[in-house]
Amino acid sequence: MNKINLYGNSNHGASKQKTNLTMKTTSVLIILLLMTSGLIISHTPTLNQFDSDGKKDGKWILYLDKDWKKVNDSTKAFYCRYSYFDHGTHIYPMGSCGGKGYKMEPVSFSDKKVVLLDGEYKWFDSKGKLSSVHVFKNGEYVSCKEYFPTGELSQHFDYTKKCESQTHGWIVYIYDKKGNLKLALPTCKDTNGKWPLMRD
Repeated sequence: MNKINLYGNSNHGASKQKTNLTMKTTSVLIILLLMTSGLIISHTPTLNQFDSDGKKDGKWILYLDKDWKKVNDSTKAFYCRYSYFDHGTHIYPMGSCGGKGYKMEPVSFSDKKVVLLDGEYKWFDSKGKLSSVHVFKNGEYVSCKEYFPTGELSQHFDYTKKCESQTHGWIVYIYDKKGNLKLALPTCKDTNGKWPLMRD
């Protein structure tokens, strides 16, 4: 006489449950991934916009020649970086870099494409002395250090430091030749929403 299993094949049931659970988990993960991708895309700022007065505003891509001087024609560019403008004010101007006889390390430009600045770059003057060190992350400024001709740190621009309740801004630390900090100056909007005068 054959025995009848009233509970069915327990292994088969567990396998079916596992498959259903895996399919549900995969479906949930796909939905979350699509939602996250949509949020990222919707929050990506539009580049190179002007305000109603025709002034640069928001996130811009800036093209640079091999000495990091700005060029308007991207076909003449070796490098590029991102920066931000607030109704015409350039919030993150370029620190001192290339000049006559200056060399940069590492040299990372390509003849075929414009290179987005990412990482640490050192500029040396015509005598081979360190002039400045620039750090970028995905094309955006992190910091810039400028040095006296004698090698001591002169200024340190820290773009990770923001003024309270402001999205943009930075702090510059100014040193004397003995390495003593003379001044820590925050750069941000004043109470009237105006930026200090900045170099471009």
